[in-house]
Amino acid sequence: MDHTDFIDKINKSYDFANKFLHYGMEIRPKVTWVDSQAGRFIAEWLVTSDFIDQNQCIDEGVLGTVTDNTTAMLIGSVLCDRGKSVSTSISVQAAAPIKPNTVVEIVCAIASKTSKQPHATATFRDKQSPQKIYGRGAHTKFFKAGLSESQPRL
Repeated sequence: MDHTDFIDKINKSYDFANKFLHYGMEIRPKVTWVDSQAGRFIAEWLVTSDFIDQNQCIDEGVLGTVTDNTTAMLIGSVLCDRGKSVSTSISVQAAAPIKPNTVVEIVCAIASKTSKQPHATATFRDKQSPQKIYGRGAHTKFFKAGLSESQPRL
């Protein structure tokens, strides 16, 4: 499958994921670049004042939700032949204040495509100044037979 088709499938998978009640799927970062062989993609997200906390950072609950959803899409898309999975850990940290209506790039990457517990990271950076990091997230999953469907298959 070429990169354009892969990007379209990831972006369209948000609708499919809603069938499984993924919390926060109304936040729909748009995938703009992908390297399926390396297990990486970049998505864009407009951070409005609704997602900024009293410290002027992206709210860590929102970071957790977006980290979960974007990295789950990446893991499910790249490692879909491994079966069903469950999350074993999600961690996030806000790193810097952000102004409302900033476009953030979310750089998602799978650390190892061969691990029984695939681990993916999400780095939230400024689109205009990529060296400026607003937050980071990490997500570890576990593949196990017998799980019911909870994640989209592309």
